[in-house]
Amino acid sequence: MSTAERSLANAGSPSAVRVLHSEAQALEAAREVAREIAEIAADPSRNGELPRRQAELLSQSGITAIGVPKALGGLGASVETIVETVRIISVADGGVGQLLQIHNVMLRGLLTSSYPEDVRARVIADVLAGKRFGNALAEVGGKNKFALKTRVERRADGKLVLNGSKFYSTGSYLAEWISLTAASDDGGAGILLHRDTPGLTLVDDWEAFGQNNSVSGTVIFDNIELDERFVSRREGPLKRTWLSFPQILHAAIDTGIAAGALDAGVQYLRNQSRPWVESGVENASEEPHIIRQIGEYAVALRAAEALLRDAARVFDQHDRDPENKALQDELILSVASARAHSDSASLKISSDIFSLLGASASLTKWNLDRFWRNARVHTTHDPIRWRLHHVGNYYLNGVDPGEYTAILDAKQKEGATRS
Repeated sequence: MSTAERSLANAGSPSAVRVLHSEAQALEAAREVAREIAEIAADPSRNGELPRRQAELLSQSGITAIGVPKALGGLGASVETIVETVRIISVADGGVGQLLQIHNVMLRGLLTSSYPEDVRARVIADVLAGKRFGNALAEVGGKNKFALKTRVERRADGKLVLNGSKFYSTGSYLAEWISLTAASDDGGAGILLHRDTPGLTLVDDWEAFGQNNSVSGTVIFDNIELDERFVSRREGPLKRTWLSFPQILHAAIDTGIAAGALDAGVQYLRNQSRPWVESGVENASEEPHIIRQIGEYAVALRAAEALLRDAARVFDQHDRDPENKALQDELILSVASARAHSDSASLKISSDIFSLLGASASLTKWNLDRFWRNARVHTTHDPIRWRLHHVGNYYLNGVDPGEYTAILDAKQKEGATRS
């Protein structure tokens, strides 16, 4: 990327960041910026634009910094509040919700990693100033997601050099810091790169039919000489619940999309739809079949929201007692349940609701298909069938519920992440 392109990508950097003093303030800030984000999302003429303004709104609101612990100058927000901010933003736009989701995941990773204190302090200072994280974890073309081709090698002169590329790099094109994983002869490595690092290229090539505002495109690493302070080596196996944090935030995105779809559909029914000729009523909102179906959608949404809140509360309990095996199990099961219901609710509501709205609702000017497109793309992120498998295996066969962190550990021991 040229200097001009980098400057353009940085154009959305926050000019002033609100300091939030309570979790209630954080939730209100999320609601405030969600209103403007929703207006942008509803405008079909804005489809395909990079979400620079939306990303700037996230940062200026202060909600990108709420996960920073109080000891480091942040709010130290609970998981429940972080989850709720992601849900609120996703009601407005699931793609922008995913920008916030991955930022929070990478921030939590920084806080639990082995990076030295001066590195952590530098990055945290940027986060408090409204800078955001993107990720560069996934790759395409390998046998599975653990077979990393991006590698760190030590040159003859002793320098660590990074080469490779990543895709599905959510938020990276508009982020200040890129958090990535790479293989090496010493096993997997976590690496932090500033967007201005020589040899780093950020490519705007995410062209899916949904979640376009997640800007999940390509990141290329071309003979990048690494500062070893920004390279983290993992010691010991991953925690059983390591994936629960990204998983619960993904559930928040889908729950938000479901709510956004229901609200947009209800508004259309009230203000645009005509009643069916056989109904004998004056307004579509008075049709008994429509009323009943909206009730079904609302029940599905309320169930997803309730399970999401429950899982978030369990998460906060787990964080206060992380070695408690029973709490670990309950966290994995509750997050899996939230994910399954949010997946179902987002797909059902965003797609089925068109059967109530009428043919005119399919016109591009209404932009109502954005909810289904976002739900359909986002729910492919992690197979729900495997979340259900772990729940079912626990109840049927008494098998400890798990995440695929154990598989990752096994693959690394086999050397699968080394080629």
